[in-house]
Amino acid sequence: MTFAEQNLDAFMDLLKTQPALFSKENIVNLEKLISNTPDDVEKLSTAVALWYQNYPKILDSQLALLNHSLTVRGLGSAKANPNIPEYQLDKKTLLNAIQQSLVKAKDKNKNNRTI
Repeated sequence: MTFAEQNLDAFMDLLKTQPALFSKENIVNLEKLISNTPDDVEKLSTAVALWYQNYPKILDSQLALLNHSLTVRGLGSAKANPNIPEYQLDKKTLLNAIQQSLVKAKDKNKNNRTI
């Protein structure tokens, strides 16, 4: 995996596992950013990296995931578990991860409300 692929992979993992880090405004801005970025892994990775640098909590979590990924696999190596099916790292997959993060955050907020 290239660094750009690892960056996007870690970011999608962050969206999936820590949706509370992202506000609704974050999600809307991310969707616009990604929609306006060419469907190229390097360009998507750069756009995401420039975006999350403006959000210290997201940046810290992203860097922790990247550091863990690099420690476990090393830069340029194969996936840690080859039995996990590959998915295409592209604009559509990234937009789906962003949208699912918003749904998870909404669900979590519903479950945390007291009646």
